[in-house]
Amino acid sequence: MVHQAPFLFLDTETGGVDPERHSLLSIGMVVGRGREVVAQTEIFIRHDPYVVTAGGLEVNRIDLVTHHKRAMEPMAAFEAMQVFLEPHIPAQEKIILVGHNISFDRAFLDAFLKSVGQDPGTRFSHRSIDTHAIAAILKDAGRIPSSVALNSSGLFDHFQVNIPPADRHTALGDALGTYQLYWRMVDCAR
Repeated sequence: MVHQAPFLFLDTETGGVDPERHSLLSIGMVVGRGREVVAQTEIFIRHDPYVVTAGGLEVNRIDLVTHHKRAMEPMAAFEAMQVFLEPHIPAQEKIILVGHNISFDRAFLDAFLKSVGQDPGTRFSHRSIDTHAIAAILKDAGRIPSSVALNSSGLFDHFQVNIPPADRHTALGDALGTYQLYWRMVDCAR
């Protein structure tokens, strides 16, 4: 058996779409062993000042006053990430990120790590798994109807991934949804 790097299901909520400009507001992380979630967390990040767009806040339903009260300074947020990861994924293991349109989340994560003086390549692999790409393959193979939208909402609906409405478009809620989506797509591919 070939050694497989550990997967970390990740989602972010941001203040816009430009990782070099807009604030990373929260990071949702899920670690599983097979189909069982063994750890999950959501880390909220404080900025001074916040760089956000009205559209970004609306989509994510983020109120900056409430967010600021529970958010951590960037270095404390980075340290909280390490504390979360340490018992589940050994420090010498390069982590493969899994997410829906994961390149978006990875770009914000990389910008965040660089902002706190960290090299993203130290802990995270250059490899990733994108559930959007998996869905596109399944659709092209005829395993998903052509009418199914490949955005997260369309796929969550099709695969009956039920995220409570209050948790939808939160980093943790969407990371948990993506975890479930991944395994349902694995079943679909069999």
